Amino acid sequence: MHIKTADFILSQDYFDISSSLHGIHHTCRVMCHCLILGDMLKLERETRLALCSAYIHDMARKHDGCCHMHGTWAAENKLPLFKHLFLSAGVARKDFDEITVSVSNHSLPEELPEDHRAYMTTAILKDADALDRIRLGETNLDMKFLRFNESRKLIAFSRELYRRTNKEKDPAFAKFLTIARLLI
Repeated sequence: MHIKTADFILSQDYFDISSSLHGIHHTCRVMCHCLILGDMLKLERETRLALCSAYIHDMARKHDGCCHMHGTWAAENKLPLFKHLFLSAGVARKDFDEITVSVSNHSLPEELPEDHRAYMTTAILKDADALDRIRLGETNLDMKFLRFNESRKLIAFSRELYRRTNKEKDPAFAKFLTIARLLI
């Protein structure tokens, strides 16, 4: 899958709060996890949608605590701002509803039914997000919450990606992805 990663620039201005837990570093790692997991699953379309979903998934947070609404807020308020970027990355207009569902659902404890059109995109995003829970401590990444066997195979990778990017002074997605690809 070809995506111009240099186009996926993140700015602190895009986020409603400044956060070391849910900010640019976390977002870049979640985007990396989406691409790598999606590649392992061989799901090009859903991977592209999950990547775009990851880009905005935490931008509308109001705080770092548990919040089931921030995904819906991001879908409502951030997706319209970045549709042009997603179109240039190959997302079809008809797939914006799937990004909306994915972003909205990522912050909910409930799962979509497996036959839901947005299930795979959402599952990739949720697993990618969960893989970066390693940033909260070794015991915070619970394998039983991962949906794919392939995700479980990425736990050591996730730990190392966090270790190598946590203090990165220039948190650019393209740079994080280069680091991630060297680790795989």
